[in-house]
Amino acid sequence: MTHHAHLRRALLPLLLVAVFAASPLGLRGQAPSAADVVTKVRSQFAPDPRVAVFDVKAESKDQAVDLTGDLEQPDARAALLKALKDAGYANVTDHITMLPDPALADKPLGIVTVSVAVMKTKASHASELGNQLIMGMVVRPLKKDGGWYYVQSLDDRYLGWMESDHLAFVTREQAQAAASQPRVIVTALFTLVREQASAGAPAVSDLVVGDVLGVQGQSGAWFAVQLPDGRKGFLSQADATDYQAWKASRAITGANVEQTARRFMGVPYLWGGTSAKGFDCSGFVKTVFRLNGRELQRDADQQSNEGDGVATENDLAALKKGDVLFFGPRAGVTRITHTGIYLGEKLFIHCSGLVKVNSFDPGSPIYSENLLKRLVKVRRYSKP
Repeated sequence: MTHHAHLRRALLPLLLVAVFAASPLGLRGQAPSAADVVTKVRSQFAPDPRVAVFDVKAESKDQAVDLTGDLEQPDARAALLKALKDAGYANVTDHITMLPDPALADKPLGIVTVSVAVMKTKASHASELGNQLIMGMVVRPLKKDGGWYYVQSLDDRYLGWMESDHLAFVTREQAQAAASQPRVIVTALFTLVREQASAGAPAVSDLVVGDVLGVQGQSGAWFAVQLPDGRKGFLSQADATDYQAWKASRAITGANVEQTARRFMGVPYLWGGTSAKGFDCSGFVKTVFRLNGRELQRDADQQSNEGDGVATENDLAALKKGDVLFFGPRAGVTRITHTGIYLGEKLFIHCSGLVKVNSFDPGSPIYSENLLKRLVKVRRYSKP
């Protein structure tokens, strides 16, 4: 036997293994599992499950795969089916539900009707509070479960479950009409809509700063207002102002950000809170910037990817008032778990237990050595 014949015999098993492993129809151990395929496609179309729906599970047996769950992007569904086919799964049963549910097509939008509406992580009062939305905000209903709707906020795309009693469901034309009518925005931290134009009249609804509602006229020192669900009443002009004029006046400056942030001093910490009734750390930052004309993402790690980076070297010399600070869970860990707003002169304001001011100055009585060590990065949202 020649040297070349010996070489061919030695290489033949290796070549067969290589060809078999390279084939999607080869050894099952060499091909990706159906679950792995789903994970890969999900990472492409919905890397952040807080703002995109890709809730698909794959159950596989031999070469057959059964897909169940929810999707909202037709392209994601097509990509998933193709990826499974390319991975060697010839028999795929598609039981995926595409959102929004067609049953909701006649009223594709919802407007928040209460001062502060809760957004839960599941369709249950006992589930975790994930977010809050305030009066006048618009959501896109995706599906229904009993008296709960799975919705996506149009402001920051955040997903969650809301009670039907907190929403007025409307057509797109009705939503546009509501947005084009004269409106006022609440500027007082807390106030009431009353049945008559009198401080002693019974309440129709409570309101918090940032709530937006329609205005139908004036009566002395009162606005005649209509809430998104049709309720009517009167709101003191001292507690609100024209929405369009307010919007045009917004500017993200250090002074404006500080003034707004300090209005909330002492407001208690509330996990999932984004209103004057209670904040978590990122909800506080989000609300401060919303009231100055910029809508940020919901959570601290999402917010840390917005705006422009600011150097933290040289004893924080590059920081300016209004910059946003991001902290890790402990020194040396870069995963973002907390946030606050820089006020200049090494002072910063944040919600931890309650809205309060601390300092990076070791000589200050409100010095926080712990947070200084945990500072990961700083972002600037102000316009040039």
